[in-house]
Amino acid sequence: MVSKKLLIINIVVVMLLITAHTLGSCFIMYPMKSDIWTVISESSPYYLLIALAIFALIAWLISHLRIKNLNPKNKFLLAYTILCGVLLTFIIYFDAATYISTRKAIRESENEYIHQAKEDIKKDNVMYRFAGGLSIPKYDLKTRNKIDSIRKKFGVTYFNTGCTVDIIDIEGQQKYEEAVKLYLEKRNGKGWEEKMNREIENLKKVKLPRPYSR
Repeated sequence: MVSKKLLIINIVVVMLLITAHTLGSCFIMYPMKSDIWTVISESSPYYLLIALAIFALIAWLISHLRIKNLNPKNKFLLAYTILCGVLLTFIIYFDAATYISTRKAIRESENEYIHQAKEDIKKDNVMYRFAGGLSIPKYDLKTRNKIDSIRKKFGVTYFNTGCTVDIIDIEGQQKYEEAVKLYLEKRNGKGWEEKMNREIENLKKVKLPRPYSR
């Protein structure tokens, strides 16, 4: 006869395992925000199905061992529950450790950027960083220098960090932008970005010469 108590425990553990494996992707992908379908896809559910199938095989083999006071069905349930419980514990530990590690790295990045913001404010030179990769200049050198001069007039410069997008660094940059926002508004007045962009747009755009071709 199958133990109802053992059966209920087994069902609960398996359901917790499925939930932890699926939703654990949220902790692994943090701080990225994704919809439920992306989370399910990233969790690779087929790996869990393979693990459950292997556990079932191992539990079936264990059920043939002689254990006092347990019939084969209960031995199967007990072994299967223990195996699922071990995997559940590992997943929870791994996901929690990953989240804590990422959160710590983000906090360190934020603190560094906040400190950098204070230093840049003292120098009256706020630097906005962005990942833009390599791009073909739209303006000639003279026009680009004028654009830089306009930006410096408003106390800002822009720095291309390259092609690599670092999510942790982006979180830090957001703190930097928050830290300098009030300073720039106080320095330049509200709506300073629109004003700066209008001045840049009003510059005479000089097209780059086309490469010589035969």
